[in-house]
Amino acid sequence: LVFVTVTTADEPDIDINHADVDTPSDEKVPGHEGTITVHVVAHTHDDVGWLKTVDQYYYGSKDDIYKGGVQYIIDTVIEQLVKDPKKKFIYVEIAFFKRWWEEQDKETRQQVRNLVKGGQLEFINAGYCMNDEASVHYAATIDQMSEGLMWLQREVGGPDYDVTPTIAWQVR
Repeated sequence: LVFVTVTTADEPDIDINHADVDTPSDEKVPGHEGTITVHVVAHTHDDVGWLKTVDQYYYGSKDDIYKGGVQYIIDTVIEQLVKDPKKKFIYVEIAFFKRWWEEQDKETRQQVRNLVKGGQLEFINAGYCMNDEASVHYAATIDQMSEGLMWLQREVGGPDYDVTPTIAWQVR
C-alpha cells in the first residue's frame, strides 16, 4: 500500500510525480490546506470472460478488443516483487492465477509462496472471479468463492502461513 499526498486542482504548484510518499494518511501537510490523501493499491481486476473468452484474456489474443494478456501481468508482478521487497501487490481472480500457477516450475512456485509469506503478495476475495452481483444466483457466488479459496489454501498456502483472505472487495 502506498500513501501519496496530492493537492487539489487549486494548488497546481505541487508535482504529483514528486509527492511525499512517506506522509501518513492522517498527518496534515503544513502549508498545503486542502490536500487530499490518495491510497494507491496495486491490484488486479482481470475479467474472467466479459468481452473476450478466458483464453483470449489469458493469452492476450483479440487485442483489437483489449490489449494485454493476464499471464504477462502475473509474470511481471512476480518478477518485480522478487526484485524489490518494498513492493506489494494484491491479486484477486483465482481462475487466472490457477492457470498461471499450473504452468510454473517448483522454483517459481516457491518464490510466490515466499512473497505471500513475506506479505508482499496478498490474495483477496479468493474466488475464481470477482463475481457479478447483478446476474448470478447466490449459490453460484458461494460455489465459485469456495472453490477458489479451497484451491488457494491447498496449492499456495503453507503450514507456517495462511493465504486465507482477510479482505474482500467488489470493483464494478
